[in-house]
Amino acid sequence: MPVLSNVDAYSTPRGFAERLRNALRFQWSVHVERALRGTEERRIRAFFERQKVTHCLAEFGPMGCKLMHAANRADVRLFVHFHGYDATRLPREAGWRRHYNALFPQVAGVIAPSCFIAERLAEMGCPREKLHVSACGIDPGNFEETHRDVGQVIAIGRFVEKKAPLTTILAFAVAARDLPSAHLNMIGDGPLLAAARALVEELHIGAQVTLHGALPHEQVRALLGRAALFVQHSVTAPDGDTEGLPVAILEAMASGIPVVSTRHSGIPDVVRDGETGILVDEHDQDAMACAIEALLRDPDRAASMGRLGAPWVRREFSHEATAVRLRRIMGL
Repeated sequence: MPVLSNVDAYSTPRGFAERLRNALRFQWSVHVERALRGTEERRIRAFFERQKVTHCLAEFGPMGCKLMHAANRADVRLFVHFHGYDATRLPREAGWRRHYNALFPQVAGVIAPSCFIAERLAEMGCPREKLHVSACGIDPGNFEETHRDVGQVIAIGRFVEKKAPLTTILAFAVAARDLPSAHLNMIGDGPLLAAARALVEELHIGAQVTLHGALPHEQVRALLGRAALFVQHSVTAPDGDTEGLPVAILEAMASGIPVVSTRHSGIPDVVRDGETGILVDEHDQDAMACAIEALLRDPDRAASMGRLGAPWVRREFSHEATAVRLRRIMGL
């Protein structure tokens, strides 16, 4: 008996019909229905019922969409924690706006990492009485106060458009032009890393800028333990992608490091301009250069800013404080 290959099978009328059904099912899942259905939905619902789940926290908007029917049918109170791109970039697509409009009426609550993200969700139709603000937490025990090696600047984050690493490099190059002891350590990987390496070479600042790529947590903590200044030029990317509240900023502040960053999303919720750091407008490279230079030339002021922010961040953004806040929001 001849054996049909996949190609041969799809060439039959039955195979063509199956391929068409699969294509339609895929298009439906992508553009029309994101929630789990059928066997997958029943498995999740059975798990909820078997474990006697009463509350569920879904991380990121798309996961909330997947779980909404299972949670509703199992009488589980569903809370969805948005983080950034899921509330800014994805809603540029009409399909995702439809998914979220179906999600919002079914959830018990929606959590945003910043007031900025909460406002974006409200503009999409999320009832304000369901919105809560709670940023991600950190473990303060992992971050000791920095020794503040003079001139040591650190940036931590993926090399992507919304973190504008090239702007950070350009601003640092101007700020450090007459400060030979200044050194920028950039930690992270991503699609813009190659462009960043090329820019450092073009500017001839390889002696003052080290692009480490991704590093283990222990090495990141070691570099934080020497830093005198943290920098990050967060912006809204061309595709709409936006930060929530960068955890790296919280980690730097917990280490007693002042922050130079932008008035972007949740960053002003944490960095008090002129007190625990300096904030500039998005894409204002010159202002960022001035801010970096000012704090490098005045290490006492920088140290004072860092020490002022550390206790507050350690108290308000610890894992324990975040857990208490989430339990309160969820009524647990």
